[in-house]
Amino acid sequence: MKYRTTHLLAEKTLTGSGTETLSINLNQPISRISIGYRENMGDNNMEAQLGADLTSIELVDGSDVLFSLNGLEAQALGIYNRRVSTMNHGQYIPASSMYGLFPIDFGRWLWDPELAFDPTKFDNPQLKVTYDVDVACDATTTSYLEVWADVFDEKIIAPGGFLMTKEVMNYTCGSANSYEYVDIPTDYPIRQLLLRGYRSAYEPWYQIIEARLNEDNDRRVVFDWDLEDYHRIMKGTWNPVIEQCIGYIHGASGYNKFVTPTDYYVVAAGIPNASTNVFYASTYFRGGFLDIEADDSTMFIGMVYGWLPNHCWQFPFGNQQDINDWYDVTDKKSIELRLKSGTSGTSGTGQVIAEQYRAY
Repeated sequence: MKYRTTHLLAEKTLTGSGTETLSINLNQPISRISIGYRENMGDNNMEAQLGADLTSIELVDGSDVLFSLNGLEAQALGIYNRRVSTMNHGQYIPASSMYGLFPIDFGRWLWDPELAFDPTKFDNPQLKVTYDVDVACDATTTSYLEVWADVFDEKIIAPGGFLMTKEVMNYTCGSANSYEYVDIPTDYPIRQLLLRGYRSAYEPWYQIIEARLNEDNDRRVVFDWDLEDYHRIMKGTWNPVIEQCIGYIHGASGYNKFVTPTDYYVVAAGIPNASTNVFYASTYFRGGFLDIEADDSTMFIGMVYGWLPNHCWQFPFGNQQDINDWYDVTDKKSIELRLKSGTSGTSGTGQVIAEQYRAY
């Protein structure tokens, strides 16, 4: 068998908060690690997106950090890289499974023979998943975690390196129109950057409205974007985010839901499961926040459509399938990202993520 998928962790019950640490005891190269997280909501109301329960996902070798993102960042990166519609099973019903996939992709695609994680190149690689089961739904007491690795088995490869992804900056945004300056690492070539502007129930450009990347103290400006305009332009490149949304709604009080697309005009379409009910949107579905109300208790069975998964923009460099075409920053003295705060900046946070090519 050329390939196999193996459990690193069979499904384990989680309560409260903590960190699950797994040693990577494999000798074969790994193409992909998949983290499955299942939550049975404690009630019908959500406080955040499902991935907010995974506060940190890290792959480390001693003090050497090889991957470090939170769950929402890891999922957004996976959606952009794989060009899929979603990684969530949007069944937001108590005692049923609200399920999300949170990936670590070491290659450009599954079974990429040139890019894979080779555990034998490291001393003691470990996966660390830090969780808090009641962030997405504060009434939840129990969730479940499962981890797989997609491994090259009888197929012998000699990968030249792997994709290493880290959050390089996490900051509280300043007042509107103020600037934050971020030093981008220059130790390895960069395949892409992700930028996240987070505030609950707000689209990301309310936190960060402009992004400007320059080399060597403005010797060259790589890009300079108004981010609301950028997301409109990139609709010609990105795939839309489409996922199911099934859950109860109740009267004027509503039962809030949080979904993956976070742009201003997220569209929800569905039907009630009771013929006498009428349901409606009380506000625009902004920042992944859905407030659907009904004349009486009913179940909303539908789907949502939008862009910007988990408040993230993608900035790809070059042909994403050609290793030699990525942004080689190793000969630069400095790479600086300048971020301008949006109109609700002081109430939000910014995160900058770099996906790099790390050669062996």
